[in-house]
Amino acid sequence: MPKIKKLLIANRNEIARRILRAAKPLGIATVAVYSEADSKALHVKEADEAYCIGPAPSLESYLRIDRLIETALKAGADAIHPGYGFVSESPAFAQACVDAGITLVGPTPQAIADMADKARAKEIAQQAGLPCIPGFGKANATVSELMVAAKSIGYPVMIKALAGGGGRGMRLVVSEAEFASQLHSAQLEAMNAFNDDRVMLEKAIINPRHIEIQVLADMHGNAVHLGERDCSVQRRHQKIVEEAPSPAVNAELRARMGEAALKLVRATNYVGAGTVEFLLDAEGDFYFIEMNTRLQVEHGVTEAITGIDLVQWQLRIASGERLTLQQEDIVFSGHAIQGRLCAEDPARDFMPQTGPVLAWQPDPLSRCDHALQVGGEVSPWYDSLLAKVIVHADNRHAACEKLADSLGRTVLVGFEHNALYLQRIASHPVFQGGNFGTDFLATHAQELLKPQVFDNEHAVAAAFFAFEQNAMQRGWPASLSGFSSTRALPRPLKLKVQGKTLNVTVNQTRAGYEVVGLNNEPVVLEQWDCTLNHVADVAKARIKALVNGRFAQYMLNSSAHGVWVQQWLNPQAVFVEDETLLGAASLAEGVFTPVVVSPMNGKITQVLVQPGQQVEAGTVMVCLEAMKMEHRIAAKSDAVIEQVHVVVGDQMKLKQAMIQLRQIQAANMNE
Repeated sequence: MPKIKKLLIANRNEIARRILRAAKPLGIATVAVYSEADSKALHVKEADEAYCIGPAPSLESYLRIDRLIETALKAGADAIHPGYGFVSESPAFAQACVDAGITLVGPTPQAIADMADKARAKEIAQQAGLPCIPGFGKANATVSELMVAAKSIGYPVMIKALAGGGGRGMRLVVSEAEFASQLHSAQLEAMNAFNDDRVMLEKAIINPRHIEIQVLADMHGNAVHLGERDCSVQRRHQKIVEEAPSPAVNAELRARMGEAALKLVRATNYVGAGTVEFLLDAEGDFYFIEMNTRLQVEHGVTEAITGIDLVQWQLRIASGERLTLQQEDIVFSGHAIQGRLCAEDPARDFMPQTGPVLAWQPDPLSRCDHALQVGGEVSPWYDSLLAKVIVHADNRHAACEKLADSLGRTVLVGFEHNALYLQRIASHPVFQGGNFGTDFLATHAQELLKPQVFDNEHAVAAAFFAFEQNAMQRGWPASLSGFSSTRALPRPLKLKVQGKTLNVTVNQTRAGYEVVGLNNEPVVLEQWDCTLNHVADVAKARIKALVNGRFAQYMLNSSAHGVWVQQWLNPQAVFVEDETLLGAASLAEGVFTPVVVSPMNGKITQVLVQPGQQVEAGTVMVCLEAMKMEHRIAAKSDAVIEQVHVVVGDQMKLKQAMIQLRQIQAANMNE
């Protein structure tokens, strides 16, 4: 087989950039594809050529097999790398490449088809001698058949989408009473994600370790495994922190799991990079769950401890090269951990976030795979994954500390994200101790999600608003040293922060300035040193100050009617709005809101209420899909549904009206 000369990358953003980095040193010309929403993305700029394949906003643009093949032929590409997600595990796409005479950087269509169907994959694994979890995998089984099977297996059981991946279409069911509702939810999510609502059942292993084995296999029958990754830190069955090696796996267990993975490679005539996934129970027994026939999001931690470039090996294998690696050549050095930086708000049930990238600076001392750029926009149309922060150290404890430090040095401003949450995970004593399972995040949710006090950040913002009421409209002052202003002090302010209104006052004192009303004690501000600059219409400032006797640095970025304030080495910025001049009604808290608006851009997947219906607080009214996740919009108080403005399939915009409510108490008073 001839060497690949020109490669089309059928994916976007950070994984597309990762493939570009691997291809260029091999002398392979590169072709990017993009939807109109991604026209200014970094992977488009960095490729040798780029072609638009669809309108914006549209996830489907990257799923159009015909358009991808057509573009590859038009560009003269002799190979396609699918990255992960999208079409990377599509047998139809793999076959389309074969039919068009294009090399797919991946396994054969048959291997993909065998492993894409979870029931078929389990059957092949059992025949190959891999230990498997008891379950039920009849295709197109009825609800009643599934309920009978669940009872036979014994609760708790796990519902899993047959065509699934990434944790979508999975539900844990602990009793027969909740089976039907959980089945409906899993099937709906599976249909939205994979256009296939078939499911299988497995006996649920409570709080296991999630261990995956990385494999490489060439076209000549040679195969090796590159050890394991531990992916037990999961939220909603989706990985968020991954590491290699696993603290639960010793050399003997690694050898047994590796050999089991290679048995499956041989049974499927597998070619390329792949991952065989297992659950490891408390007794040290492991069970096959699935095989991912593609590159994994977390491949970087394996690269860090082995020094092997997995993407380059994918390209070399696809070009027909033999593996020069022998199993005894695979040496593991140190420990690596990856944190997935996502556009989601942990404080609001991990609600997906969108917005402008006002500031972005990854830690230069760590590897960060990303496609973020200042001035860009995080849209709702794709996965919430923004970047992968990867650290490597001599030992696991040092890697934990390095990840926490790296996240603290990461600057990302413009919307809420999970950097602080990741930092808390890396710093948590149970995580650092290494003795945990897949329930780690749920068990320690109270500690990991505890509210953070931002009094100092709020005080810094209040000082700006006090002396420059219309700073965002009129431009920031040339110098803030000494707070020179014609306005008299004290100055009252109404600040909107994290959904709450704060009534504060800025006073002048002998020590400098103080902000009263944030907490029991005033916050004293002294010794300001401010560096200002403007990028487009965004004002940015770096502040060095003595705040309550403690020296600290703050970064401020203007946005709309407020500022994002971030203390250096704290990965979480806080948005502060000045609502001093707005009417009192707009500042009232706890008042009944008659219009339920969309909290994000997304697609309506369920409408569960109708006009005239009475709902209680907590009743789910609408389900909205955004960033590949389903979000349930519930009533905040007892009410009557007056109007429903949406239907299933509607594409919603942020703050677009969905439901009109009438307060029950008010209605009773008028009767």
